[in-house]
Amino acid sequence: MKFLLLLAGVIAVSYASIIPEQHTGVQSYKVKGVLYCGDQPASNVKVLLVDDDFGPDPDDELDQGYTDNQGRFELSGDTTEGTTIDPHLKVYHDCNDGITPCQRRWKFELPNKYISSGRTPTKTLDIGTWNLEAKLPDEEHDCVH
Repeated sequence: MKFLLLLAGVIAVSYASIIPEQHTGVQSYKVKGVLYCGDQPASNVKVLLVDDDFGPDPDDELDQGYTDNQGRFELSGDTTEGTTIDPHLKVYHDCNDGITPCQRRWKFELPNKYISSGRTPTKTLDIGTWNLEAKLPDEEHDCVH
């Protein structure tokens, strides 16, 4: 009997670690980081936090802003959805871009474990420091953002 209870407990914990927490209703997110262009802070870079929706439903903008003179940013916002939001960070920049028109767009899919229920985020994802000189495999150029 003890073995069966132990086995049931192990299975429950395993499923909990595999299946992410589901959210509905008001959900919020907070992300921060630092951007560089080479060895200089990337100041005045546009950053956008969105709930990336699929199909005909347009993305929900949670927050937007610009990096400060040290390349730092912090965004947070909320939206109401019937299912768990799909948070993404978009970064629009001209670092290492030469004369190419429009701006390079980096898009990060953010982990769901930082989603908070309610309007005020209780957790913050720190993405660390990124050098915008690098080229991401799926980056695009975007003229309208």
